[in-house]
Amino acid sequence: MTQSTEDRGERVADFTLPEGCVLCGGAVDIRATPAGAHSYCPTCHHLSKPQLRMKKDSLELIYATDALA
Repeated sequence: MTQSTEDRGERVADFTLPEGCVLCGGAVDIRATPAGAHSYCPTCHHLSKPQLRMKKDSLELIYATDALA
């Protein structure tokens, strides 16, 4: 049986960043939990696990960049 996040007492925040997709510029859905953040772009279907940092008056998402040559 899978418990909901409310049943386990975890804090979850869901929000959307307009024009936040690093690939296509579309809106990005973000889910932040104590374990980390996950992002999904419904336009291009890009999934990612960005780092999330709280600033004094803002929120910062950091996407890792990998490259193959």
